[in-house]
Amino acid sequence: MDKNLSTETAAETALPDRYSDVLTLLKEGRKRIAEEKCRALLAETPEDPDALALLASIVVESGRLEEAEQLLGYALKLAPTEPTPWMNLGRLLQQAGRWGDAMDHYHHAATLFPAHAGIAATLGQLYQRANRFTDAEAQYRRALENRPIPAYHMQLGMVLLRQERTDEAVEELQTAIKGNPNLAAAYGNLGNAEQKRGNIEAAAAAYEKAVALNPKDTLSYVSFGMARLKLGAAREAAEIFERALATHGPERRAAAWLPFARAQEFGDMPSGYRAEIGNLVSRATLTPPEGYASLADLNSALAKALKEDPTVTWEPLGKATRKGGQTGLLLDAPREPFIAFEKSLRRAIDAHFDSIKPQPGHPYRGQVPKTYHLDLWGTLLSEGGHQHSHIHVGGWMSGVYYVALPPALGTGEGSHDGWIEFGHPPPEFDAKFEPKTIAYEPREGDALFFPSYLFHRTLPFSGDVQRISLAFDVKPTSWR
Repeated sequence: MDKNLSTETAAETALPDRYSDVLTLLKEGRKRIAEEKCRALLAETPEDPDALALLASIVVESGRLEEAEQLLGYALKLAPTEPTPWMNLGRLLQQAGRWGDAMDHYHHAATLFPAHAGIAATLGQLYQRANRFTDAEAQYRRALENRPIPAYHMQLGMVLLRQERTDEAVEELQTAIKGNPNLAAAYGNLGNAEQKRGNIEAAAAAYEKAVALNPKDTLSYVSFGMARLKLGAAREAAEIFERALATHGPERRAAAWLPFARAQEFGDMPSGYRAEIGNLVSRATLTPPEGYASLADLNSALAKALKEDPTVTWEPLGKATRKGGQTGLLLDAPREPFIAFEKSLRRAIDAHFDSIKPQPGHPYRGQVPKTYHLDLWGTLLSEGGHQHSHIHVGGWMSGVYYVALPPALGTGEGSHDGWIEFGHPPPEFDAKFEPKTIAYEPREGDALFFPSYLFHRTLPFSGDVQRISLAFDVKPTSWR
C-alpha cells in the first residue's frame, strides 16, 4: 500500500519540461529552493493541477499535511475526470492515517473509474487492512480484469489465504511467480500458504528463495527461521532470529520466537524469561475523558456501542478469537464514545512512554515513540470464550483495556479463568519444554501495555455475562 505522497507521484503524469528544474532540485535535496521555484511557476499558471500536485509533494515532506490536502483538493476540482488527482489525494489520506476517509475516497474513485486497475487494487488493500476480505477480493479481481500483472495475482493470493482458501491462494501466488520469477514477495506469501497446508519443507524453500531475491526481506527471513524450527532445527532457527535482530533491529516475530527456539534446543525456557515479562507488562488506570463523569459512565457507553457495532464478526477468520466476536478498526471512522476513549488512552500511553528509560539494543526499550498511529478494535467473549496465544506483528506496543467483565472471573483458589496470560506458545507449536507464564487479572477501567512481540492469550471463563475489552496497537511514526 502506498504510504507516502512523493515527488514521484506528481511525476507520474509526465510533467511538462518547464517543471524539470524543480524535479532536478528535489533530486539534489534542495527542497527549499525547489519549493520557491514551484510556487513561482504556480503563480504563472495558478489553475495547473500538475503544478499543484508537485507543490503538494514538496510540502508534505515537511509534515504540512493540511496544506498539501488543500492543494490536492484544488487540483481535484480542476481535473475531476482525471484519475491521477484522485490517487494523489488518496495517498495523502493514507499517509495521514485517515483510513476511513481514504476508503470512502477510493470507493468514489473506483465508481468513477471502474477500469482503472491501480485504483481498484488500492481500494482492495484498504479493504484488506480493515479485514473486509471478500470486498478486497472483488477489487483485486477487478484490477486483474483490467491489468493482469503478477503483483495483483500476488495480492489476490494474499487475501484468499486470509479467507482460508489456501489451495486457491497457492494457485494465484504461483501464477504471480510464473509471470515474474523475481517477485520476492510472492515467494514469501507462497511460504505462508504452504505452511498453512502443512507443507513445511516447501514453505522453508519458498522463504529461502524470497530472501535470496531480496536480502532485506526480514519477514521472509524470520519466517524461514520459524519453518526451520518446525522442522526440528531449533539451533539454526535461534541463530536466524538472533541475526535478524542484530541486522534488522526490533523485528517482532524474531523477538517473539527466539526464547522458544532456545527452549526447544535446550529443553527449558531461558532463565529470567518470566521476570522479563513481568518487567515489560505495565498496568495503567485511565482517567475519565471530558464529557464523562467517571470511568463507569465511559465503560457503560463503550459496552453499549460495542454490542451494537455493525462490524462485529463472530470468530473472524485469521484471528485468535474463539467463542466471541471482534469488531473492525474503530478509529478508521471515529465516533463517540471511541473519540473520547482515544484521548484518554493516549494520555495514558504518553505517560507510559515518559516512564521508559531507553536501553540501546533492546527490541522494545531500545527507542521510545514520539508520534504514533493507533489501531483500536473491540472483543466480546461469551461463556467459554478465549483467544489462543498470539502476537501482534503489525504493532510496536500493544494493549488491552477492560470495558466490562463477568463477576466470577478468577474466583476460587488459584483460578485464572478469564485472565490474560503471557508466555505460552501458540497452539500449533509442539513445545518440548514447560512454558513459563504470567497471568494478569483484568480490572474494569484498567489498561495493560506490553510489547507487541509478547505471546499472550485469554483464558476461558464461565458465566452468562460477556467479557468486553478494547485491544489496540501502537504504530510509531517518529521516535524521541
